[in-house]
Amino acid sequence: MSVPASFEVKVNRKARRAALAGALSHHAANGTLALVDGSAFESPSTKQAKSLADAWGKDLPLVVVAHEDEEALIKSFRNLERVLVTVPAELEVAHVVWANSLLVSEAALGLVEARAGNEAGETGSES
Repeated sequence: MSVPASFEVKVNRKARRAALAGALSHHAANGTLALVDGSAFESPSTKQAKSLADAWGKDLPLVVVAHEDEEALIKSFRNLERVLVTVPAELEVAHVVWANSLLVSEAALGLVEARAGNEAGETGSES
């Protein structure tokens, strides 16, 4: 009885953060990264999310939200076709690279910058 070979590769934390920071910087440089105010969505409204996406004019497959605070934002965007909604804790480099554009809630911005090691965030304050 043979055991199937595992081809998993462990990527160290510095390399993973550098890759995420690079992917986020790429979106910022190309104008495909935008912020959304989660408090603008008082109740779930797919119609409001679609009009926001149409007004921005970019293909919008990845939305990053702070899960505990922005339930209305999550419910609004998750019904749109070809849109992936995720939280900063589950944000992977592959998601950011795959995305044609990136919409980040203001509440999630600091968490995304922290996940990328604050290398990509120019708005972060230094202590």
